[in-house]
Amino acid sequence: MLISPIMPYNLKGQIKPELLELAEKVCIESAKIASGYNQYVVNAFRDVLRITNSYYSNRIEAQSTHPIDIEKAMLKQFSDDSKEKALQELSVAHIKTQEFVEGYSIEHSVIDRNFIKEIHRLFYSSEGMEKFTKLEKENELIEMIPGEFRNRDVKVANHIAPAYDVIDTVFNYYEKEYSSAYTSSTKAIKLLAALSSHHRLVYLHPFLDGNGRVSRLHLDAMFWNMKLEGYGLWNISRGLARDVKEYQTHLSYADMKQQGATDGRGELSLRGLEGYLKYMLEISLDQIEFMGYSLRLDQLNEKIRKFVRFSQEGMFHKREPLPKYSELLFSHLLLNGELERKYVPLAIGKSISTATKLVSTLTKMGYLESEHSKAPLRLKVNSFFASQIIPELIPQKVD
Repeated sequence: MLISPIMPYNLKGQIKPELLELAEKVCIESAKIASGYNQYVVNAFRDVLRITNSYYSNRIEAQSTHPIDIEKAMLKQFSDDSKEKALQELSVAHIKTQEFVEGYSIEHSVIDRNFIKEIHRLFYSSEGMEKFTKLEKENELIEMIPGEFRNRDVKVANHIAPAYDVIDTVFNYYEKEYSSAYTSSTKAIKLLAALSSHHRLVYLHPFLDGNGRVSRLHLDAMFWNMKLEGYGLWNISRGLARDVKEYQTHLSYADMKQQGATDGRGELSLRGLEGYLKYMLEISLDQIEFMGYSLRLDQLNEKIRKFVRFSQEGMFHKREPLPKYSELLFSHLLLNGELERKYVPLAIGKSISTATKLVSTLTKMGYLESEHSKAPLRLKVNSFFASQIIPELIPQKVD
């Protein structure tokens, strides 16, 4: 079959110990990230990381806009520049599709061509995306139908994708084999299956356009479906975006045809797949280590206090200074997750009127949120906030 081997088994039916050890380490280290945090705080960081995931995934495709501008677009505040507005709409489409992917993946099978088609359909039928469905291929203008597999052969750089008329046949094999590899297995094996399937989906290139984004969203779905604990507090797209050429090189390496009788049992190279998997696992560990360090409670609390102080000293150009006692409320929410409104005066050691004004101001500024006007308060980590307390995650934007 065109996409075999689907897993990195050698001629003896074994997986390299190095790959298994790396996969197990990813699962263990990923689970450590959320430990010690209230679920509400975890959710606050996952919300902003969903925005950064969009930013980095689109950056891999050389099409991205700053997370702060993405947040504005989510509030329907679009740029007057048509090109920048289009990129904002692209990012919003990515985030909305990712929200669907996360919710769906927890309860349903994701090794399904119809699900993959739905990711593509939702993305490209989102508001403002019609301009991205008009493609020019070999001097011909083509209208891409969201959610439909391609009806012509394509070549992407040096990669000649499988013929369009075998896509469904290959998916029969893809679904059968990855479903088998993904069920009743250890998390390490599931992780290797998820990463292997990512390459095979990119290799198949089932859509006329958008295959990179869809395949990364589908990889996210695989991670959510296997319940990779801690995922969402780190994402692989940031690591891949740091050196897009290297990512593309390893994808191409796994495209290689079998290199002799000892190079696995499939049409594609086992060694190529192993090299690609080692790279993806190392990228994952790098991102887990980065976010694990960035989210250390002691450091994060100190960074937030420093952020408040800088704001009150007017160091953030064109931004309203945070009100007095913000750091006290932020610290309480960081440690406890949420706080009933009646206890805010106690948390900051001030009067009811001062506490009420503080809550009102911080809510308007986008640093607090709650389910309704009387519900407990929770920390909201907006993109500007994140860019200051974890600057390596979000590049600082000059207004």
